[in-house]
Amino acid sequence: MRTYEALYIVRPDLEDGEIQTVADGVQTVVTNHGGAIVRSEIWGRRRLAYEVQRFNEGCYVLLRFDAPPEVVRRLKHHFRLSEEVIRHIVVHYDEQTLRLEAEQHRKNEEKLQATAARRGSSDEEEEEAPRRRAPIEAAEAAEAAETEE
Repeated sequence: MRTYEALYIVRPDLEDGEIQTVADGVQTVVTNHGGAIVRSEIWGRRRLAYEVQRFNEGCYVLLRFDAPPEVVRRLKHHFRLSEEVIRHIVVHYDEQTLRLEAEQHRKNEEKLQATAARRGSSDEEEEEAPRRRAPIEAAEAAEAAETEE
C-alpha cells in the first residue's frame, strides 16, 4: 500500500452538512476499495486564486490515505463525476517525504515540550515573586496609612 494525499475543492454554495456528506462519500470510495484513511481535514471556505467553474471561492478538503494504486484511479473517476467537486489533485507520498515529515513532526513536538518545560519553571518563579513582594507591599501600605493619619 502507498500513501496518498488528495486535496479537493467543493462548491462554496453548499451547506456545511452537505460538504461533510461529500467528504464522507470520498472517504467511502477509498475504504470500500481497500484503502485506509490516515487523516481527513475540512479547511473551510477560501478565496480561489482564479475563477473555477464560475466560482471565486471554494471549500478545501484534505484527505490522506493509504491504498493500492488502483484506488487512486477510482477516486479520480469519482471526482470527475461529482458535481460538487470543482477541482482536485491526488499526490503520492514517497518514503523519503514521509520520513522527513515524521522527523519534522518529532522536532516540533520536542520544541513544544521544551517550551512547556520552560514555562513551567517560569510559572514557579512567578508564583514565588508575589510572595517576596507581598511583605514589601504590605510595609509600603502601612507607611502610607501612617502618613495619612
